[in-house]
Amino acid sequence: MPEIAIGALIGNGSVLLARRSSERRMHPDRRSLPGGHVEDGEDAETTLRRELLEEIGVTPQHWLLAGEFASESPPGASATFHVYRVDRWQDSPRLIGDEHTALRWFTAAEVERETELAPPQLGEMLLNLLRPQTNRQA
Repeated sequence: MPEIAIGALIGNGSVLLARRSSERRMHPDRRSLPGGHVEDGEDAETTLRRELLEEIGVTPQHWLLAGEFASESPPGASATFHVYRVDRWQDSPRLIGDEHTALRWFTAAEVERETELAPPQLGEMLLNLLRPQTNRQA
């Protein structure tokens, strides 16, 4: 099963989503996180760093694995997704190449209303990432 590493850039209570090009074979015109396929000889973190630089021109400086899930969407196209919360990066996100047609910051309320996430399982994970973090001490 292919593995995909994607990065959720989180800033000011929002997450950066990219609109996939209409030319993409999988999930055309859907919103997703930037990232891509783990290549031979790479681990998911190496892929995350490479893909964020290639797709949106940023170098992640601090990230944590937020979770993993398997997707069968669309049918017959299964993949394992490694989702990273990226809360510090170098340079400003911008479109590079033709994989995406737009970048936009989304609040939790906007993520809840977004019906075109790819893959669909991403919604709940993004909402968890956008919830305020509380520090509890015993």
